[in-house]
Amino acid sequence: MYGDGTDAHGISPSPFLPRFNFYEFHQSGAIDAQPDAIIAAVCALDMRADRVADALLRLRELPAKLIRAIGNRPQPAPAPFGFDTFTLLRRTDHEVSLGLAGRFWRPDLDACLVADAPAFMSLDDSRVARLVLRFQVIEQAEGARTLRTETFVFCPNTRTRWLFTPYWLAIRLASGWIRRRTLATIQRQFPAPIQ
Repeated sequence: MYGDGTDAHGISPSPFLPRFNFYEFHQSGAIDAQPDAIIAAVCALDMRADRVADALLRLRELPAKLIRAIGNRPQPAPAPFGFDTFTLLRRTDHEVSLGLAGRFWRPDLDACLVADAPAFMSLDDSRVARLVLRFQVIEQAEGARTLRTETFVFCPNTRTRWLFTPYWLAIRLASGWIRRRTLATIQRQFPAPIQ
C-alpha cells in the first residue's frame, strides 16, 4: 500500500515513524501463547534459517556481491541481511519494533549505522529512506492471540520516493512471502489453540 501515513485504513502509525509513504502488513493465525513468549520467539528467530527466505535474501544480495567481485576496489562483504541488520527501537511484552535507514534501492542497500531509537528518530538525511518493522501481538476473542507484522517506510522527499517506489514494487511479492513464512514459523512453535 502506498499512502500518506494516516490511519484512515485502521493503521496505527509507529511512534518511530509517525509519517510514512509505504505500508505493508501480514497477520498469523491464532496462537495459544502468552504475548511475551511470542515476542521472545520473534526476537530469537533467524530468518535465514528458512530456506526460501534465505534464497530470496541471497538473490537480493547478489548485485552487491557481483559489483564487489568485478570492481577495482574489493571491499569486505557485509554481514548477511537479517534481523541483526536492524536497530532495536523498542521491545515490550506485546511488541518489538526494529528500524533500518538507507538507500534500499541501491545494490548494497547503503544502510546507515543507527545506534538507537533516538538516533533513528532524529536521522535527517534527505538521501535515505527510513523503515520500521513492527511485530505486534494482537489479542483475539477467548484468549487467543495473533502476531501481526507491519512495515512502514518514510521517504523524506519526492526524489527519494521516486527512487524507492520501483524497488518497493519489485520486492513486495518476495518481502510478503518472507513475512508470511516468518509468521508461520513462529506460529508453529506454539500449540494450536483448542477449538
